[in-house]
Amino acid sequence: MTGGCYNLMMPAVSDPVVAVPAARPLPIDWRNLGLLVLVHVAAVAGLAIYLPVHGLTLAAALIGLVLTVVSIFSISAGYHRLFSHRAYEAHPVLRFLLLAFGAGAFQNSALAWAADHRRHHGNTDSDEDPYDARRGFWYSHIGWVVRKTDPSIPATPVRDLERDPLVAWQDRHYAVVGISMGLVLPVLLGLACGDLWGGFVMGAAVRLLLVYHATFSINSFAHRFGSQPYSDRSTARDSLLTALVSMGEGYHNFHHTFPADYRNGVRAHQFDPTKWALRAMAAVGLARRLHCTPPPAILRARLRMDDRRLEAMPVPPAVRQRLQGLRAMIDRALVQWHDLLSHYEAKRLETRDQASDVLAGIRAEMLKAGRELRRLHATWKRALRSPALLMTWNAEPPGAPSI
Repeated sequence: MTGGCYNLMMPAVSDPVVAVPAARPLPIDWRNLGLLVLVHVAAVAGLAIYLPVHGLTLAAALIGLVLTVVSIFSISAGYHRLFSHRAYEAHPVLRFLLLAFGAGAFQNSALAWAADHRRHHGNTDSDEDPYDARRGFWYSHIGWVVRKTDPSIPATPVRDLERDPLVAWQDRHYAVVGISMGLVLPVLLGLACGDLWGGFVMGAAVRLLLVYHATFSINSFAHRFGSQPYSDRSTARDSLLTALVSMGEGYHNFHHTFPADYRNGVRAHQFDPTKWALRAMAAVGLARRLHCTPPPAILRARLRMDDRRLEAMPVPPAVRQRLQGLRAMIDRALVQWHDLLSHYEAKRLETRDQASDVLAGIRAEMLKAGRELRRLHATWKRALRSPALLMTWNAEPPGAPSI
């Protein structure tokens, strides 16, 4: 796997949001409204007719499950992380498959989808945000889809995608590709398995219903419910629930803080199947240059949020002084760790012998610095939960147990 760690800039976002009165409603987009109504009616009516007559066959269930997972993955790994954020590079075969199955999710072409999404990141929680969370849950979930785009807002340029032959091809033939992958393919799979109607109901109608709401939930649920461990500069939140239904897209607070990272669930225990799949694809050459945020930058973001919370805590002066001292120690350890990481990466790139004594020495220092930083950070987290306990903590010697 060829990966890279880069200092990723925080996107420009507004202050913490408050609800705003709805502007004059834009005209209804009857094409989008008609498609959404058709999908919902086809899924509900199709199940109501199909299940009593045929029962749910194993073939229909598998077709629906596999195509739903593939569709969500194509939006998550393709439309979102690859084409909107350029978080990694993909082999042409993978790019083609993501574009083909992405079109079958009927969420517009990758070109148009990425333009909307880049505008969302550049103008989060503002009048120019396509799915502005300040306008309420319904609007950010699905209301924005059934309204035409405001003509007074200039289109977000996506020149890099316009120059991409495969993306341009999909944009030109979006309807044909979408119908082929989203309707014809599930019906043909159903026919091949002896259950044509099951292929249509489960592989097309129900799949589209689930994919739509899984995708829409990121704009609504993940901007209203959950935690903000990395930044409170926008409504974006980390939500396990939305991660579960969207193949890992629910860690939205991290994503808005570090949008060019190929991961959403950055921590080892977080549910992000898209991240795991991309790692596997990198191992076999289908993906490369998986952009990842340097760990020190992630820790700094968490510490900044801790500082914000500490400001509001009623802490005695003596305890606050010790907290500030501990925080200074963490900052020094963080700088040392970051310097060692940068030094190791520079040496690794300039030497061909990856097992050299120089690299081994830097790696040993780096691991030692990392252990000390983790010890201090663990102490810091416990101290924030119970500040008074910090008065019993002795920082010396470095190996002393934390509280």
